[in-house]
Amino acid sequence: MNAATFRVALLYNEDTQVAKGDPQDLVAVQYTITAARKLYEALTSLGYPVTMLAVRDSLEDLEARLGSISPQDTFIFNNCDGFNGDNMGAVHVIRLIERLGFHHTGATADAIELCIDKPRCKRKLLANDIPTPRFQVFEKAEGMLELEFPLIVKPAIEDASMGIDLASVVCDAPSLFARVAYVLDVYRQPALAEQFIAGRELAVSMFGNGVVEVLPIAEDDFSLIANPLEQILTYDSKWKPDSPYYNNIPSRIPAALNRREEQVVRRAASDAFKAVGLRDLGRADIRFLNGIPYIIDINELPDLSLEGGFWHSAEASGMSYPKMAERILKSAMKREGWIK
Repeated sequence: MNAATFRVALLYNEDTQVAKGDPQDLVAVQYTITAARKLYEALTSLGYPVTMLAVRDSLEDLEARLGSISPQDTFIFNNCDGFNGDNMGAVHVIRLIERLGFHHTGATADAIELCIDKPRCKRKLLANDIPTPRFQVFEKAEGMLELEFPLIVKPAIEDASMGIDLASVVCDAPSLFARVAYVLDVYRQPALAEQFIAGRELAVSMFGNGVVEVLPIAEDDFSLIANPLEQILTYDSKWKPDSPYYNNIPSRIPAALNRREEQVVRRAASDAFKAVGLRDLGRADIRFLNGIPYIIDINELPDLSLEGGFWHSAEASGMSYPKMAERILKSAMKREGWIK
């Protein structure tokens, strides 16, 4: 096919509220709209015929709108990372478009579900001998602790640092169960307690199908944060420009790694990419300590906005923003046999 014979539908979620969690989380949820607009501008600037396709209201409404286009000549660029303010809602959206026969960029619905469910994802990593911090899941604010302090407590199925603040790092049982109770009450889901790794924070962005291409590695520099237990990427550090943590944790690309360290980090990230079944693009977040790259998160759909880390790593590799967007699209289209 060529640009004269196919169209691109840019799928994204247009949420007006969060289904659970802190009301401030809506800022992160709605940033997908900003990224979608930039992707639209990028692809149209290269001559691609692109239609914006917002996910809103209901899956029935989306299915009705998809009924007016054909999976034979419309390829979906997926930038949907939730639905109705629910992170796991993205799985239902992608299952729908897959059931209707549409091909799309990025991970399958099954892989998305795996990555969103952090405990399941960590078990998959461990089954493939990929390092990840020891963890325990709490469905009640009580129980036998199998880990050693300090720990970091997170909602089990959220991303974008939602539900993470300085109180997430705990050093005793009362603090642990208070934080578990917070996650259960506010986010209405199990709490994931992980061994806190007081190491360097690395982000590894990747392209690939079969062969994984690792982009320049980024590091969030905690040198201005004196307390090691506060050296974490909280919600404020990502989404509140007036926060000291937003302004005092600069990102460095490339990360200052020697050759051996870089090889170890690249290998762990690419192994994780393959283990969870990612396609076209993805990002691994890593805590690097004593030569061990602990995978702390796998993001099957990284933030693709101009402010996002994926774009910054692509830029550091010499790529323009439109070419980054095109690379994702072409990778998926080649995978599906739409182009050579």
